[in-house]
Amino acid sequence: MNLKANNVKELFEDYSDDILNYSLSLLKNYDDAKDAVQEVFIRFIKSQDSFRGECSYKTWLLTITRNYCFGKMNGKGRQPERIDDNFIKIYEPDIDGIISLKDALDKLNEEDTELIYLREYAGHSYREIAEILDISVDNVKVKLFRVREHLRKYLKRGKS
Repeated sequence: MNLKANNVKELFEDYSDDILNYSLSLLKNYDDAKDAVQEVFIRFIKSQDSFRGECSYKTWLLTITRNYCFGKMNGKGRQPERIDDNFIKIYEPDIDGIISLKDALDKLNEEDTELIYLREYAGHSYREIAEILDISVDNVKVKLFRVREHLRKYLKRGKS
């Protein structure tokens, strides 16, 4: 399914900010994230014949973004970093200074951090997350439940 230039332009206008934010959350470098947006659309254009329509264009673009960013991180020998301070400031609960959400999120592994980012920060549906991560919707729900419980217990107890 080849898209016309107008349609690709519309997709770029609609989703480039989502791709930039997702890339930035993974790469932690604004210039790298901007490069990722361009690279994602180049890969999208080159591979659009393989798009089967089983998911939305947005989900497909975010999957390409994820694959590109993880490839870039692994290629540089970099480890994925944690969610940035802007995310923390948005979701920082009032916990009387006992422990910060940033401390709790730093305890999460890469997969759990990505799940929290996709759901709570980027606002994706369970279905979209399942498609991006190539896992079942039920698996997304279970994993997010466990991550939230882990965070809740950690924040309640304080540092352990």
